[in-house]
Amino acid sequence: MSYHAADHFVYDAVCRIHSRMNLAIFDIDGTLTETKAVDEICFVQAFADAHAITEINTNWMEYQYVTDSGIMFQIFHERFGRTPDDDELRNYKSCLVNLLETHRAKDSSLFAEISGAARALSRLNREREWAVALATGCWRVSAELKLKAAGIHTEDLPAAFAEDGLSRESILQTAVSRARESYGQSCFEKIVSVGDAQWDVQAAGTLGITFIGVGKGDRGLKLRQVGATHVLEGYSDYGQLIESLREAGVPTVTGVV
Repeated sequence: MSYHAADHFVYDAVCRIHSRMNLAIFDIDGTLTETKAVDEICFVQAFADAHAITEINTNWMEYQYVTDSGIMFQIFHERFGRTPDDDELRNYKSCLVNLLETHRAKDSSLFAEISGAARALSRLNREREWAVALATGCWRVSAELKLKAAGIHTEDLPAAFAEDGLSRESILQTAVSRARESYGQSCFEKIVSVGDAQWDVQAAGTLGITFIGVGKGDRGLKLRQVGATHVLEGYSDYGQLIESLREAGVPTVTGVV
């Protein structure tokens, strides 16, 4: 599970063919949907239900890779000295989805969108100068469930999930590659990652791409403290979103949340 500097993907701003299209890449939990709390509850419970694994460490910053795949692989290495096999992965994902569906049926408010997210994403995707993609550390099945429950339609957007890599950086890299293919671009003039957590800031800084944070109050303040140049509370002000996308800078990680 080692991760070397040689594996880092740094976006090359010098394109062989000039492009006027920019790319905005959105995380999901805490960025587009208000699902961080319910996701953590179900994520932990699924380990117990699927594999009788309890008392796991929920200080996610202590894991090497803060993604569903990275956390699961590390837990299996620590408990069993091996990686999970395909059947174990399928069983876990099935338990996770069942738990999320149960919580949604009991209280759909746990799956609300971040204010204005659905409308803003749809509008941004119609802008001639902006392409839109998704990059999340969640398993694909859980990500799609949460987006659907929140009323956010992303079926036609290029996306990358926990299945595409252990690290946030590799998932972002895959999202960029799929966006290039989807939008017929050899490169993008500017790439902006939009996320809500310290690991999102760190991944953008490592890859040398610009970043916008999403968070209210202390969470927004902490994102600025660890390097975010722009932070939004939500997407109700579409003009503010566009302005932030245009002005966002590459984060310099300077602190710890």
